[in-house]
Amino acid sequence: MSKTKPIRAVEMVRRIRDELAREHAGKSEAEIIAFYSKAGNAAREAAKRSAPASPPPKKRIEPTRR
Repeated sequence: MSKTKPIRAVEMVRRIRDELAREHAGKSEAEIIAFYSKAGNAAREAAKRSAPASPPPKKRIEPTRR
């Protein structure tokens, strides 16, 4: 049996929020929007790269002919 480590979600979210607040301090609204837009584009590209290739089309099953 493996042991699990509890996740302290509230503390984690607060830490992330505080880090982002420090990073965005003094930036304009346009700069903040650009930051999140760039991060979103990077996440979408990473998801595309890690997504499995689409499966081949299913072959139609034809009735047996006699």
